[in-house]
Amino acid sequence: MEHEGSGARKPPSRLESAAVLADSRQRVLRTVREDICWSRLAPGQRLDVNVVMARTGVSRAVVGQALRDLSEQGWLTSVDEGSVVRVPSPEEAAEIDEVRRALEEVTVRRFIAQASDSQLRALHGTLLEFEALAELPPDPAALLHARDNFYGLLLRAAGVMTTLDALAKLRTRIVVLMCVSLCSPGRARVAGAELREIYDALADRDAERAVRACCTHVDRSYQAAFSALADLDTNESGTPRD
Repeated sequence: MEHEGSGARKPPSRLESAAVLADSRQRVLRTVREDICWSRLAPGQRLDVNVVMARTGVSRAVVGQALRDLSEQGWLTSVDEGSVVRVPSPEEAAEIDEVRRALEEVTVRRFIAQASDSQLRALHGTLLEFEALAELPPDPAALLHARDNFYGLLLRAAGVMTTLDALAKLRTRIVVLMCVSLCSPGRARVAGAELREIYDALADRDAERAVRACCTHVDRSYQAAFSALADLDTNESGTPRD
């Protein structure tokens, strides 16, 4: 029987093992998302599991689980027992945008009709969080999280939980576009200014201006994303830019 102080190592507890696995999975999620946002992984490119394992020091089983998570989140598409980077086409993005516009208009009008002053102050807090991050070196995960906080609070204050669920599902189809957009040079600051336009219109209880500001923000986000992807395609083809 081993005694206290004998120096014998105790086997890791189940909680410790679960924590290690969760940390390893998060490492893979973070690495792959950043590689996609910074175009180290191109749209349609197949992921090499061995490369991901080597870069993260994580086992094949955990990498596989993380890649399945990323597929569910909209970052990847599963094909032929592998994973490729998923980016919607302009046509798919236009289809999604049409639905988003309708849902966001309902949200904006309901927010203006019923949001309290305290909810408006909370929304302002999420705006300040995004603007602060926009002044720092781009952090894809943090920027997306801050942007989601802004829209999530807007939706909850409007009391449209069904709409929140629908927009969350649409987000998974365009998450790569939004991330690529936010990581484009200077885009985060511009996006912050666009979110401020939305907030100012909401604070003034001006529904028409708020709806227009939401549309402008999404339009410019798409433009920045597809422009960045076009530049990537041009660079890879070896054709000089204009």
